[in-house]
Amino acid sequence: MNETVVLKDLQINAGDNILVNKTSIVIEEGEIFGLVGESGSGKTLTAKAIINLLPKGLSYSADEIITAGKNMLTASAEEKKEHIGKNIGYIPQNTVFYLHPMIKIKNQIGDGYVYHMHKTKKEALEKAEALLYKVGFKYPKIVLNYYPWQLSGGMRQRCNIAMALMNDPKLIIADEPTTALDSTVQRQVMDLFRTINEEMKLSILLISHNLGLVKHYSHSLAVMYAGQIVESGYTNTVFSNPKHPYTRLLIEIIPSFKIKKDERLAEIPGLAAENGRDIKGCVFFKRCPKAMDICKEMVAEHIDDKHDHYYRCNLK
Repeated sequence: MNETVVLKDLQINAGDNILVNKTSIVIEEGEIFGLVGESGSGKTLTAKAIINLLPKGLSYSADEIITAGKNMLTASAEEKKEHIGKNIGYIPQNTVFYLHPMIKIKNQIGDGYVYHMHKTKKEALEKAEALLYKVGFKYPKIVLNYYPWQLSGGMRQRCNIAMALMNDPKLIIADEPTTALDSTVQRQVMDLFRTINEEMKLSILLISHNLGLVKHYSHSLAVMYAGQIVESGYTNTVFSNPKHPYTRLLIEIIPSFKIKKDERLAEIPGLAAENGRDIKGCVFFKRCPKAMDICKEMVAEHIDDKHDHYYRCNLK
């Protein structure tokens, strides 16, 4: 099987402070890969490093970054720009506010296609119309002439998905794609991603703090905590046999329909450390219910090749 993304030992710095430390992931061609963890864990920064979109003021290094067949460490700035524009679809956080409120949908959805694919405006509109229909609009011609403020949050999200698909990408990065959407629209949007994945055979990097959502829609996943991947593997494997205490806690706090009235939702006490993410010991030590003295000093890495299961923990 071919890989769409290969990331090895990524490190992201803000001055002397390490935000992401020794992070490695592999996304296979045609799979939905979930990257999950609490806010501030480094998920979005990791995704942006993959596509050369890190904010100014941050620096990074890695042993390898291959994105949709392109070596991002050796490519020139112009090569990166062209490659990303043609082959990567990006749906950012707060996507409801991503579209410019005073520019019609047809211009926002078609401009990148005209520029990167060297097509005419007519061709762009024809493709945009077809994609808007594909993502659930019964009357796409009307939607193309709307301004974003005339659309609901769910409709704007669908427009962003259509925009990400315009150039027939090899990879879509969806960063918290259901934020600010109600539960019904969330499911519609995620079902749409699944359909796109199955029909178009493209890879999707799904970034979320919601492990329950990732469970239902991803083939593989990685759990990120304080800038490190603490566990990864096939989704079914990780859920059936979670090894890291953090993963177990995330699974425990997934809301259940069996919860009783007035019963408090489970939570993980404390916050992820913003500093000291490059320590030799376990980054989850201070919040871990199973922490041992040795965890301050070192952390073991385990790899089960048979089940493609990796975790960092002194527990076995």
